[in-house]
Amino acid sequence: MKLRNAIALVLFAMCCLLLAACNSNEPAEVAQTDEPATVTEPPATPVEDTTPPAEVSVDLPAEPESEPVELELEVDVELPSPEGVFAGASAALSDLESYRFVTSFLFVGEDDSETESGSIELSGAIAGPDAQHFVWEDLEEGDRFELVQIGDEAWILDDDGWESVPLLVANAMSQAVLVFAPSVVWGGFFGELESHSTYVGQETVNGISSHHYTSTYNTWGRYWQGNLTDAAGDVWIAEAGYPIKYEFNATGEDEEGGRGSVSWSMEITDVNADINIEPPLAEEESF
Repeated sequence: MKLRNAIALVLFAMCCLLLAACNSNEPAEVAQTDEPATVTEPPATPVEDTTPPAEVSVDLPAEPESEPVELELEVDVELPSPEGVFAGASAALSDLESYRFVTSFLFVGEDDSETESGSIELSGAIAGPDAQHFVWEDLEEGDRFELVQIGDEAWILDDDGWESVPLLVANAMSQAVLVFAPSVVWGGFFGELESHSTYVGQETVNGISSHHYTSTYNTWGRYWQGNLTDAAGDVWIAEAGYPIKYEFNATGEDEEGGRGSVSWSMEITDVNADINIEPPLAEEESF
């Protein structure tokens, strides 16, 4: 009996376990509510629009016309320095085939309450190294000295007319007068102005493009006795290197205490022109 009861209890227990397992596999009963159920849908995937955008025409206001703008550009330009220019002007002058020149002197002096003035002019024509014609004239007194040199021949004008003289005699007689000729002046004097001059600018003188320099060097007055003050001068050098013009002004006092002023100027024209110098006995007015 006891064995049968034990087996029956075991069978009963196994049946209970099977019923429990079957109940756990059945779907759970959904609770009923009065509110409708909310269903959450996944977000929709955006679809790319491949339709090209429509062209839209828009009238924009016209831009106002702007005035051209002038731009100022700073350019470093090397200015012609007087160093070497003045000293080289003498050689450039001697290389010219021909030219004419006029040199003028004006002076006013006061001595013992008396005023004295004068005006002297030296002009010339150069046609190579062997043909020259110079005229020196005191415009106040009317004195005149004239010289023509062609090759190894020379003629001098005196009170009795033209006279043929040896070239050495002509050179000796004209030495004091021709000291102011451009070829003599530029032979040494103006080379000393280099370190005392400054560049002014480019200008046209007698139709020739030139460089303008200014100077306050007192050596300008070494041709006059006494002490010069306020000495100042201007020089124009052609781009080809030869002198074309100069002007000089100064005031001063001589050794005796007299005061005065002087002006000195020179211009060159007809550079490399066809200049013909004839013997004065054949034609006195040759230039």
